[in-house]
This record gives sequence, C-alpha cells and structure tokens, in this order.
Amino acid sequence: MSSTPTQISARIAAPVEFRAGDGPLLTIPEGPCQVIVEGGSAVLTWTEEGQPLSAAIPKIEFDRFVVSDAIILGTS
Repeated sequence: MSSTPTQISARIAAPVEFRAGDGPLLTIPEGPCQVIVEGGSAVLTWTEEGQPLSAAIPKIEFDRFVVSDAIILGTS
C-alpha cells in the first residue's frame, strides 16, 4: 500500500547542508521552504535569487535537522 506524500511549510533556521550527487556540500539558505516527505527521503524546495531550487535528502538526515532546530516545521 502506498502513502500520499505530505507537504509541509517550514523554515530553515540554521545551516542545512546537502550533497548534490558526488559534488561538494551545498547549503540551503535560511528562510522559508516547503518539504515533501515520502518514503525514506525528504525533498526541500526554496527560492534563491528568484529561482526555485530543490534538494532531496535522506529522511534520517532530515529528522536530525528537525531535532536540532535547523529546520522548523509548520512555519512559512
């Protein structure tokens, strides 16, 4: 049985880093974002310099950012 992805408004409040493929660590800037959690990953979307960007991170890593208050859920 498949579950419906959940979209959540959130705010990046401290450095949130992710790796794009095998490249260097990149940082999501502080500010509002949207999060879609599905299965074992979370996709974060945000706007930077007027351009929409996104990053997929493992759910366990996403949970660590939430626990450390780097990502604040339920805000816009």
